[in-house]
Amino acid sequence: MPTLSSLRTLRSLRHRNFRLLLEGALVSSSGDFMQNIAQSWLVWHLSRSPLAIGVIAVFDTIPRLLIGAVGGAIADRFDRRRVLMITQGLAMAQALVYWFLVEFEAIELWHIAALAFFLGVVNTINQTARQSLVNSLVPKDELLNAIGLQSSVFNFSKIMGPSAGGLIIAYLGIAGCFLVNALSFIFLLFNLYQMELPPWEARRDTKSLFADIKEGLSYLRADRRILYIVGISYVMALFGAPYNRFVPIFATNVLHVGATGFGLLMSAPGVGATVASLSLASVDKLRVGTRSICVCVLGFALFLTLFAFSHWFILSIFALAMVGFCQVGERALTNTAIQMGTPQNLLGRVLSLFFMERGLWSAGSSIIGTAASAIGIDWTFAVCGVVCALAATALLVFSRRQRTEAMQHEAARNL
Repeated sequence: MPTLSSLRTLRSLRHRNFRLLLEGALVSSSGDFMQNIAQSWLVWHLSRSPLAIGVIAVFDTIPRLLIGAVGGAIADRFDRRRVLMITQGLAMAQALVYWFLVEFEAIELWHIAALAFFLGVVNTINQTARQSLVNSLVPKDELLNAIGLQSSVFNFSKIMGPSAGGLIIAYLGIAGCFLVNALSFIFLLFNLYQMELPPWEARRDTKSLFADIKEGLSYLRADRRILYIVGISYVMALFGAPYNRFVPIFATNVLHVGATGFGLLMSAPGVGATVASLSLASVDKLRVGTRSICVCVLGFALFLTLFAFSHWFILSIFALAMVGFCQVGERALTNTAIQMGTPQNLLGRVLSLFFMERGLWSAGSSIIGTAASAIGIDWTFAVCGVVCALAATALLVFSRRQRTEAMQHEAARNL
């Protein structure tokens, strides 16, 4: 009978604390995606305005840019498990307020904007604390496996949460989604409480949060390797990640498929992302570095361009699946590289600077939308692919030059 330690893909689950975190995250993340569906449905029901949906999305993502670095400083300064319990408790309270306002028909658009912004702040801190905690739950040689499993759980939640949300809306109404999401946090909070971790030792220095943030920025500037892979993730956030918001244009104007075809197009990247996550979790040894990250970015650029000019539905499905595969590969490898190369006392701040790239997705959507109005969506996607490819190529050239100089310096020292 195979055990968790003998199954290569699941080997990090033999660590009880990590297993508890992942189990809770599966339930809680599914609830989050369920709430996202309910929120979009609610905004549309109240406003009948696509603009309103976009504005609410900005309120949800802008906290990543505004306080992303603050979240990293909090994760480095305080007990990360306790930070997680507080943020998840606040998220639970937000869902309960949502449920109350909807159930008693008191909800208004400004309430939704305020609740979305509040949850954006909470999730910004929560994500950094959760990712920072993983580093202390598994050995370093299993970090890629753990991050791959986390990513696969997240992508599975993107399928399970919306599916469950649709059924709950149909049978219990919109308010039911918010109540079920609130209840889902109980499982995660219970698992966090059950973790057996060494007593947390408070830092002895009394720096301000601003000084902590400045220290994290200084470290990132000094470590050129991590600086550049974080930089390329920002390029992806501006010119690559927002592609999925424009898939409806291809479905109707290019491929001429109906609602079923559109659903398949939108699910294809999720399938590719899940395969990528499980593939990374299954790898025994992989040199996580600039080269592997750049290969994923180049693959993303290639398949995004292929999708842009495809007029064959099956080819478009395949291209989008590979886009999802390469995008998740880039993010998981970048996350692993940062966690393996950053000191524990700075990990939260450096990770937070990486996660801030999600706050750029809305700006990227505006850039792509504006360009599409001028040159067409197909050529816009092609240009975005070229920009991502050029960034990856430049980083590969720079990385090779650095390795050559290091080898020459080492050879000179040995003479």
